[in-house]
Amino acid sequence: MIYLDNGATTFPKPDCVYDAVDRFARTGAVNAGRGAYGSAREATAMIRDVKQRLISLCDARGQAEIALTPSVTIALNQILQGQPWQPGMHVYVSPYEHNAVLRPLHLMAQRHGILLHELPLAEDLSIDLDRMKERFREDPPSLVAVTAISNVTGYVLPAREIFLAAKEYGAFTVLDAAQAMGLLRMRFAQLKADCIAFAGHKTLYAPFGIGGFFIRSGVDLQPLLAGGNGIRSEDPAMPRHMPEKMECASMDTPAICGLQAALEWMKGRDLWGMESELTGYLLQRLPEVPNITVYAAPPGALQAGVVSLNLEGFRANEVAALLDRQSDIAVRAGHHCAGLIHKHLKNQKYDGCLRVSLSVFNTREDIDALIRGLTSIDREVLKNIDNDILRGNC
Repeated sequence: MIYLDNGATTFPKPDCVYDAVDRFARTGAVNAGRGAYGSAREATAMIRDVKQRLISLCDARGQAEIALTPSVTIALNQILQGQPWQPGMHVYVSPYEHNAVLRPLHLMAQRHGILLHELPLAEDLSIDLDRMKERFREDPPSLVAVTAISNVTGYVLPAREIFLAAKEYGAFTVLDAAQAMGLLRMRFAQLKADCIAFAGHKTLYAPFGIGGFFIRSGVDLQPLLAGGNGIRSEDPAMPRHMPEKMECASMDTPAICGLQAALEWMKGRDLWGMESELTGYLLQRLPEVPNITVYAAPPGALQAGVVSLNLEGFRANEVAALLDRQSDIAVRAGHHCAGLIHKHLKNQKYDGCLRVSLSVFNTREDIDALIRGLTSIDREVLKNIDNDILRGNC
């Protein structure tokens, strides 16, 4: 299989990650923070080390704390549902947002009466910063949430500029770095984000089961979840300090150990440079495919290794199924849990688009195979593909 669905999860992982998870699961996967015996202390120390490595990754020492969660979706829910919402608060999101941001905010709109707004786009689908500032003056923001990188087009959004403008109104700022942590060079102080949420299993090359968020020192959230965490167990209330008040239940220590190995593996590697070289080659070759429409970052913007496309005469899920059946190539078709941006891409007749997302483990040969596959798809093969498979993309 040629795997080009790294926007969903990077695969494969570095060998050291598999080795670390297996070794820890066999020799040290005890409950961290709950025992005085050696293995429990080692698991606790491992978690502390991972947090320090993440802090170093974003130059956030002395500026932020880290809460670990089972996924970035849970992290974003804790951030967004932990706000002191009041009816009529104005909340802004980019049209590139994932449902991990949109759906919690939709829920908050239903529960608390907050007002959701999309940041305006220019004609080339970049964020229109001037019109955005006008909107902020008309309806001052209470919270602004943006993704660091679009999981549909690979557009690296101007998050810092957006947050700087939002901070003029005292807004709470949230960065969804699921597609960016470990790939983009992010310096916490410069970003002006109050919280940065991350996923271990994407551009950090760690396993499923571990995510989390940075939270600016001194910033508080209301707890969304409650339960045991080994701290003051006689108190029925959650701890009152960060980040412990955000962490409950037994942590997935094998997954965290995998993240530790991935962070060590990343040292000295230019993941952005490696991925950018492949992305440039992909964008160079895609126009060779007849009747293709390509959806990428706006001209002049940074382009990550996520590019989408459609072929005239085919629905996106049909192309994905044909690539799988004819060429053993794995891609993702549909709306990619990011429905807002597809309205701007105007790809309704294709039922979304086909996404090609790269990792540093892909090669030029993989891209060559994709181009051959796209130019040789056979509609007749669709007759032999089960409808359940065609419906398997969303």
